[in-house]
Amino acid sequence: MLRNAYVRLVPKRILAENFIFHLHYRWTVILLLVCSFITTCRLILGHSFSCLSIAGYSQEQLETHCYADYVYSLPVQLLKHHVVNSDSSIDPAVHGFRRYQEFYPWVNLLFLIHAFNFYLPHLLWKYYDSGYMTRLISGLELAGGKDDKRGFELCYLAKYVLATQGKHKLYTGMYIFCEVLNYSIALAHTLWLVHFFIVTGVPEFLPIQVSTWSDFRKFYFPPTGVCSVTVNKTHHQTTCFLPLNKLYMIMFLFIHAWYIFLTIVSGMVLLYRIILLFPSQRVAVMKFSAPWAEKETLKSLCHRLSYSDWFFLIRFQRVMTDIDFAQMLDKIAIVSACKTCDQNDEDNRSSFISDDGHKELGSSTATSPV
Repeated sequence: MLRNAYVRLVPKRILAENFIFHLHYRWTVILLLVCSFITTCRLILGHSFSCLSIAGYSQEQLETHCYADYVYSLPVQLLKHHVVNSDSSIDPAVHGFRRYQEFYPWVNLLFLIHAFNFYLPHLLWKYYDSGYMTRLISGLELAGGKDDKRGFELCYLAKYVLATQGKHKLYTGMYIFCEVLNYSIALAHTLWLVHFFIVTGVPEFLPIQVSTWSDFRKFYFPPTGVCSVTVNKTHHQTTCFLPLNKLYMIMFLFIHAWYIFLTIVSGMVLLYRIILLFPSQRVAVMKFSAPWAEKETLKSLCHRLSYSDWFFLIRFQRVMTDIDFAQMLDKIAIVSACKTCDQNDEDNRSSFISDDGHKELGSSTATSPV
């Protein structure tokens, strides 16, 4: 029942890498591109930035200057009701502490860079794999519903798996390397996002507390800021409006939570790979992935194949039907048993292989479907 629900929710085509891989290069990239597009539209088409005018300075020059030199907020003054000490005891330097909104013009570019980085492991694996599994099973797709031809194609695949035994270490290592990249990118971008928006906590020397969502927004994503301008050797300060900060706060909170989720599940995938180093655990996975296969066949294959060979074998389950995969496993067991019999005793071969299976395998002369 659990497997049926899993298969319905996650189609096999999506699992060509694995579902967590899919979350990285598909869902996360789409999320980041949508956020970048919305932000870009608001920056270009919407009301994104404005400042109160100053005498002797044109409005366009003023806003260009403030937008380029970054607006700052005065959190101690914004959160006066949460100041621990009285105003008289606060150091003037602390009272005038500035938090620059350096991220304000660059959020859309940040999301684009993040989208590319999350797509990079999939791009690397796609370039390395180059449709390898699809080419291997192309004969099955051409065979259609012809049982005899499908049987021969499955024999080819069985012989190919055994003929290339021990040669899949680089293939397996590259895939796991991409999974490590997924974890590293999720973790690094979680930290990058926090430092980009400067959501690193309230400095200890500030006598204020951020205890509500309203305080959080005023401290980290204030609706207004201050810009300093010098006109005719006279220093002026003007108020600038930052209407996008509310949108940035929502995006930050959602994407940050999503990144944390990706980091956790990507770490679980790496732990899962470590657990699969034990053959007994691989048997359990095979039972879940191949319900039509004989349990003894699965157990024999999992203990006989190395981790890299088993990983290569289980990849076929991603691109084949359950019945075809179970039949291929049976033929691999037959071919493997046949080779064992040849090495031990030629006269006892018939005790391991059925007559029909021996004839079918004997009539299949190819050793590689490629």
